Amino acid sequence: MTWQQIPFIRLLIPFLLGIGLYSWFGTLDLSWTMLMGFYGVLFSAAILLHFKPNPGLSIIRTWGILLSVLLIHLGYLVSYVHDARNSPIHLQQQSNQEKRTYIASIDSPIKINAKSIKATVKVSGQKNKNTSLQACEGKAVIYFQLDTNSTRLQYGDLIIFQAALKQFAPPLNPKAFDSRSYYATQNIYHQSYLPADQWKKVGRGQGSPLYQFIYKTRSRLLQILAEHLSTPNEYAVAAALLLGAKDQLNKDLRNAYADTGAMHVLAVSGLHIGILVGLLSFLLRFVRRSDKNWLRIKTVILLSLMWSFALLTGASASVLRACTMFSFVIIGQLLNRKINIYNSLAASAFLLLCLNPLLLFQVGFQLSYFALVGIIYLHPRIYKRWYIENKLGNWIWNGVSLSLAAQIATLPISLYYFHQFPVFFWLSGIVVAAAASMILSLGIALLCFHTVPLLGTALGYALHALLFLMNSLIFLTQQLPGAVWEGFWLESWQMWTWYLVLISGIHLLLTRQLKWAFVPLSLGIILFAYQATIEYQHVNQSQLCIYNSRKSTLISYINGSNCTTWMDATLLGNPQVQYAQQNHLWSLGVRQNEFHALEDSVQKSTFYYQNKKGQFKDQKLSLYGQEHLLVQSHTPLEVDYVLVHGNPKLKSIQQIEDLYLYKTLVFDASNSPWKIKKWVKECQELNIDFFDVSTKGALVLDL
Repeated sequence: MTWQQIPFIRLLIPFLLGIGLYSWFGTLDLSWTMLMGFYGVLFSAAILLHFKPNPGLSIIRTWGILLSVLLIHLGYLVSYVHDARNSPIHLQQQSNQEKRTYIASIDSPIKINAKSIKATVKVSGQKNKNTSLQACEGKAVIYFQLDTNSTRLQYGDLIIFQAALKQFAPPLNPKAFDSRSYYATQNIYHQSYLPADQWKKVGRGQGSPLYQFIYKTRSRLLQILAEHLSTPNEYAVAAALLLGAKDQLNKDLRNAYADTGAMHVLAVSGLHIGILVGLLSFLLRFVRRSDKNWLRIKTVILLSLMWSFALLTGASASVLRACTMFSFVIIGQLLNRKINIYNSLAASAFLLLCLNPLLLFQVGFQLSYFALVGIIYLHPRIYKRWYIENKLGNWIWNGVSLSLAAQIATLPISLYYFHQFPVFFWLSGIVVAAAASMILSLGIALLCFHTVPLLGTALGYALHALLFLMNSLIFLTQQLPGAVWEGFWLESWQMWTWYLVLISGIHLLLTRQLKWAFVPLSLGIILFAYQATIEYQHVNQSQLCIYNSRKSTLISYINGSNCTTWMDATLLGNPQVQYAQQNHLWSLGVRQNEFHALEDSVQKSTFYYQNKKGQFKDQKLSLYGQEHLLVQSHTPLEVDYVLVHGNPKLKSIQQIEDLYLYKTLVFDASNSPWKIKKWVKECQELNIDFFDVSTKGALVLDL
């Protein structure tokens, strides 16, 4: 394979570099950026012309370098133009704390939660009490109070509301999920909660007519599925697999598919597009390749139905990638040209990133391309290692080798993002590969023929049975001993280094040239030396952490690879605990976590905790709650930290001064915000050292 066969890879690399430069260096003045790009091209041209007499520097290479400089500049400019914050009337330019009146349209289907309705809105105007209505741009995530009016909201509805749109806060616990970065990849930077009396619907039909039609059609198709699939798990999987609607997936179902490595089947992806294209090609097999007119009609039908399905299922990054690639292949067949699959893959990435450079930073986009490259390159090489004459055995081995190829290619990035490894991915891969094509075929047939008497009912029963079987096998696989290994923690440089080890190692195995052994061995030594250093630090670590846990108290003492956690009794067994501390503990190599209520007494060789007082090495901590308000003491207790928790009716900080001699006063998120604000003000007036966990994030003390 030569560079002439894969020109888009040569174009994609500098273009990606340009997008990366914008991400690293941020927004610069557009005129300055264009000027620097212009001078960059001139400088490159001058250097190349100076060395032009060198016979080793061909004209093609000269223009190639100039083109690379231009593409770097193009990647930067595309990112600049797509960044909504660069608009002079963007929400970013508004005050974060000031309450304003906004006009906005609902920009996404609503999501019904337990206590609220979540929707993305597109703001078009704003005013405060001193100004008239002014133009404004930007998107925001709004949580509406759950009531009959909010549940009736639809895409395109025009609303007016009063709120202080706030930017997403950074993570308030160490290593926690960063919602700010997550929404930034969607060009969304603000959020707010709206009580029922702070908003009003004033119109409708403000969105794109195409998307209005798509969302209404999808809503109707979901109703058809609900009529034929009465059990919640089967309906949830069908809605996700067929229509990309994942709102109905409960936690147990998500965990089962994630733990078995089958989560990809619940996100409409290249697998589904491939099955759909295969099914449509089978139905249109009567079209002869020699008949150009019919071949053109077949091409139009395939492209139309494929892209309609992509839009109907939400047009995720993986779907867009698959549709773009298949479009190149289908058009290539029409033109009777052989398409290089790697060039098509690079071309699809280049086209999608030109339209939306933020896709590069979305996990789904990254996983999709890594997985497909692995399947294209590794699958045939793994598959041919073992030839099985038996058809069933050969089909199973083909599925296993396909799963293995995808897993190898996505292993470093999966460990980086999800910190777990599904041991039985190969087994679940066989299950979902066999079931997905049949479910997709039956599902499409049901949606098309649900009104036909008997046939619609029969298709519904068959689809339900197949979904039930797939779910049962996935749950069974999850229950196998050692089904998932958790707690992996990689830094970004480690992930990329492991990819270099993987690529160079595969090249070494395929070429059998020992000179390539130096690269994976040297990089492997660096990685293992770093990991050994980290493990040594973990063995000797000692840390006390007061986490930011919504309306509750959560404290952990970490000693080596063991952790002891105290919390409000109501939090025992609550997923909120895992959300607050799990990533932090994994990053520290903690393997065992012991849970206790705040009232429990615990004593070990390295610490003791009793009556809400504890000593951890040389640091003393005491908890101050509602029960301490009536306590009187003639001799203040000497401690390092006093944690005010449980929202006590504390009139003055002086009440704490009478009980403790302390260095730092700590307020956690179990206290109401207005009380914390009052206490903070008093601390500042009295020159008392304090730490507000609710706004600054977790207090982490290295002991």
